[in-house]
Order: sequence, then structure tokens, then C-alpha cells
Amino acid sequence: MPAIRSIEFQHSELLRFITAGSVDDGKSTLIGRLLHDSKSIFEDQLSALEQTTRRRGVEGVDLSLLTDGLQAEREQGITIDVAYRYFATPRRKFIIADTPGHEQYTRNMVTGASSANLAVILLDARKGVLTQSRRHATIAALLGIPRLVVAVNKMDLVGYAEEVFNGICEAFAQFAADLGFRDVIGIPISALKGDMVVARGENLSWYRGPALLELLERIEIDYDLNLDDFRFPVQWVCRPGTFEYQDFRGYTGRIESGTVTVGDQIAVLPSGRSSSIKQILTFDGELERAFAPQSVTLLLEDEIDISRGDMIIKSSDTVR
Repeated sequence: MPAIRSIEFQHSELLRFITAGSVDDGKSTLIGRLLHDSKSIFEDQLSALEQTTRRRGVEGVDLSLLTDGLQAEREQGITIDVAYRYFATPRRKFIIADTPGHEQYTRNMVTGASSANLAVILLDARKGVLTQSRRHATIAALLGIPRLVVAVNKMDLVGYAEEVFNGICEAFAQFAADLGFRDVIGIPISALKGDMVVARGENLSWYRGPALLELLERIEIDYDLNLDDFRFPVQWVCRPGTFEYQDFRGYTGRIESGTVTVGDQIAVLPSGRSSSIKQILTFDGELERAFAPQSVTLLLEDEIDISRGDMIIKSSDTVR
């Protein structure tokens, strides 16, 4: 992996990041470990967590249960939304977007990633780079997320072997380079044991870089306004249903990069359908042109099937 560059304190600047990766790579446990070891959960929450863990016959504290509400939704088959969690340290404030790992919920991962400054991609040390891992990294690249961290989890299950970590990092770095990421930072962790998440621990003494939380506290955030590649993740399909607006169909969201002008030819991903921009609306009125990071509602010349989580780009843009 490339060396960590430009790590500077940012005076408690807010960092929005997503955790992503395939199912069972340990995402829920990692989030629980971050919240627990950074002392970001209340005593009553911890007590309830301990009781629930005991009822399930598990030793210790099952930190993955901190996100169990979202998992219960998955089991019931109801609509899955991204879960946002806030925590803070003396050095920085954080908002985590906990994105679903299941393939059928990939659309919602786009919504969670649309406002992120950084993505933490989890990889199981026993399995390496999986299809869903590649898919989530591709979405991060498409959305222009400037920073990517690869957390190789479950290192305890491979004996904390340095060669396993290096092999996975090399494989992922080649793929990430094809996506255009200039910096990919790899960290070996065990979310279950706590190694290299908040504290360094003794089992990964061969790793010379910072623990994950220290990296998140110190990493420089890029706010590069890309005015070339138009990227508009649809967060809401607006259809008022009133008599006055019975034919109204707008697509609401925040422009993540680039600019858009009335008359521009657009394409919708992943369907590939095309149309052109009819109107650009905001709370302050109608615009002829809009740019990142404005929040707008787009109206198209044609009625095409677009859903929450789809991406609108210009037809002339090349998606890598």
C-alpha cells in the first residue's frame, strides 16, 4: 500500500465516512468497537448490551449488537435505510454511515456514500478481496470519495500474519489504482479483539502505521470541487400527487461533483436510460445552472424509471 501522506490535525473538523464491504466481513463489530473503545456509548447502553449478550449465550460483550436494529430490519424483509452514527473524540467529530453489505441493498449504499469524505472498506483476512468489496470500492470511486482506507479484519483468525495482510493489500491496491485512487491506506485489524482499532495492542507489532481511529482523527480531508464530472445521486423521487402538480416528477439530491445546465443530455445509472434536463429547482427558485455541492431537484424532459439510489450523470461523461 502507498505510504500515508499528509496526516495533519484538523482542529476537530467533522469527518463523514462510510463503512463498507461484503457480508460477514465484520462491519457491525468494527462500528461497535469504535464506539465502545472511544467511550462513545452510555452506561445504560453498555449494561443493556451486556444483558443481551448473556441471553444469547455469548461470552464477553458482543459489540456487533450495537447495530442489531438494522439487522432485525433485514431479517424482517422491510425497506433498509442507511444508519448514521455520531461520535466524537477530543481531536475530531465523526459521522459514520453504516451501509448494508448484502448485494440486494447496494442501492442504499450509494445514498450513504454520497456525502462521505472517506470510505473504510472491510476485507476478511481469510477471504481477501470479494466481489462486493470491489463493487463498493467502485461506487466510492464513481461518487468521487477522495480517501479510501482498507481495513483487513479478522487478523486474529490468520495468526496476525504479516504476509497475509501484505498479499491482500497488494491485490486490492492494483484494483484501486484502476479506479483512479491515488492513495489507498491499508490497516490490519481485529475488530473482535480490538487490535489496531482504537488501541494498537501487541499482536500487530510489525505494523508501523497508526491505529484506525488515530488515522481517522488525523487524516487530511480533501475538498476538491470537481467541476468536470457531474455526479447526482438521487435521494428522493418527488411526486406530490396533488391536482395542481399531478404531472410533476422531480429527482432530489445533492450534486456531489461537476455542474449541470438546463438542456444538458444526461444518463441514469445503472439502467443506462437517457434524457435531458428540463428544469433545475431549489427552495430559492429556479436555476439555469447548478454545481456541487448544491441541493436541487431536477426535472427531465422524458418520463423514465428512476429510483432512490440511482445516479444521474452527463451523457458525455466517462465512468471508470
